[in-house]
Amino acid sequence: MKWMDEFRKLLRRVRDEVPYLSPPGGLSCQETVELLFEWLDEELEPELDERVATHLESCARCYPLLTFERAFREAVARATGNEKAPDELKERIMESLETEGFRSS
Repeated sequence: MKWMDEFRKLLRRVRDEVPYLSPPGGLSCQETVELLFEWLDEELEPELDERVATHLESCARCYPLLTFERAFREAVARATGNEKAPDELKERIMESLETEGFRSS
């Protein structure tokens, strides 16, 4: 298949000539998803916060997850009347997670 060989050559040439385009905000989708909850909770440093926001605003793959998480949080807030869980509950959950091998960062 001569056309397929020519196509492969063309793809190689384009790949070598066109500089790598970095993902939005300089973060991959995986990195962004791993930071999503901290971003929603406004727990990130300003520079990283901006990078995550940039990625989420322009990534067609990550934006639906952001939309879902926001809607989910709003539904939980409505159902609980925005009541916060007691600090003791958070401590017990963190202890249980650590017992299971999870470490907080």
